[in-house]
Amino acid sequence: MKKKWILNRKNSTVRRAVLAAVCVICALSVSACGKKDNRNENRDPITGADQSQTNESGSEGGTEDGSDTANGDHSEFDAMIGDESTDPNSIINYINTNIAGAAVSDVKRFFTGLLSFGDDIRNIDFTGLEDSRQYMPEDMIAFMDLMRLESDTPSMVMSDEENRKVINMTLSEMLERARLFEQHLEKYPNEVSSEAAARLYEEIATNAISGGYNKDEGIEHYYKGDSNDVIEQNALQYYEQFAKANPDSNLGKIVTEYIDVLQKNNFKINDNMEEFYRGLQGRFDVSNFKNTGTSSGQSNSTGNNGIENSSIENSSTEAGSVEASSVDGTNNTNDTNSNNTAKK
Repeated sequence: MKKKWILNRKNSTVRRAVLAAVCVICALSVSACGKKDNRNENRDPITGADQSQTNESGSEGGTEDGSDTANGDHSEFDAMIGDESTDPNSIINYINTNIAGAAVSDVKRFFTGLLSFGDDIRNIDFTGLEDSRQYMPEDMIAFMDLMRLESDTPSMVMSDEENRKVINMTLSEMLERARLFEQHLEKYPNEVSSEAAARLYEEIATNAISGGYNKDEGIEHYYKGDSNDVIEQNALQYYEQFAKANPDSNLGKIVTEYIDVLQKNNFKINDNMEEFYRGLQGRFDVSNFKNTGTSSGQSNSTGNNGIENSSIENSSTEAGSVEASSVDGTNNTNDTNSNNTAKK
């Protein structure tokens, strides 16, 4: 009987040991299951692919095509733009070297910096960017072509005699050049080149209408008549021709207003005329283009660059008449008008 009791006790001990072992195994299994779930949090439930890298890149704000992710370090470019002594050609060389592999946002950054550099954008030789043309936004290509015109036949040049920039074009040429920049703004109102184009548009158009006149600085009207306080009446026909050819343009409407002012004041530079000149900048109000223009976005096409070929050709063919124009803007206006009449 005693042996039987001892045997039962041993069996009970074995059963407890087995039960304890099973419990331990179950606990370990549960723990392992928990760890396995944690490890698979970033894995695709079907393929098992690790998604952690995808999630991290998504959290950085990258676009689907990755064009604006992981922008390059262009601190060297920023330093050049911030240094007034930088040679513009160095900036152009940097763009040529880095534009091919740059993100869209960096390309915009390059040209925004270039177009805002220095006091006069005409000091930049844009021909140095020709090799990068295929990587440039469409509006920049078109703007670069406009600046080629400004380089070949400048609307303003430095006068050694007066130590300032003076008008370098006949009246019809100035109006047509201003219209080219206005057309650029109409097509590209919110692009990288828009601000620079607006500055040149306002400057050239103002000079075409006011003749560069500035009473406070003693600058006489470039298109003056027989006396300093009278505008040459022959100028009227060129204003009328331009207004008739461009009736719906912003500049055409302003020129039409000016024609009315000229006639009402008998071409005399009086208080009314000066008031009109002072208000020109408000009339040009380039912000209007942002509401009415159509932006074309980015393109690598080098076909139609936003400038009518016929307009470019016409502007280029007028370059010969510049030699006959007064450079100092004060003494040869009648000769200038005679050349204009002959040309027309």
